[in-house]
Amino acid sequence: PVRTFTAGSFGGMSRNLASLDQQFRPYAEYLVQVARTYLGPTTVTSTRRTWAAQAGLYQEYLAGRRPLPVAPPERSRHVWGLAVDLVVGKYRAGGPPSPEMQALGEWWQKSGGVWGGKADPVHFSA
Repeated sequence: PVRTFTAGSFGGMSRNLASLDQQFRPYAEYLVQVARTYLGPTTVTSTRRTWAAQAGLYQEYLAGRRPLPVAPPERSRHVWGLAVDLVVGKYRAGGPPSPEMQALGEWWQKSGGVWGGKADPVHFSA
């Protein structure tokens, strides 16, 4: 049988903003604060990942068992603590961004951040 992994099923993954790079962390905290204040309930689904956890997610992606793109560990900003995945509003993995995520992503980009856009709407990074 095919095993499906959820965000927390690989060891070495965090959902805690405190695990992020110390220079990026205040920006990520502000991002989440803005989302919760102006757009509604916000769930942080992933922050820093170990190399091994990212490699496992990448293999799942290559095998077609991940609805969203996953970078190889050497290119992942999650490995360096420079990215956060979060969900705002009603969003189905692999689907288009919710209106709230679209608005947040556009604001993040205008503020100098990197947003995954329609391909990876949960991804916000430095």
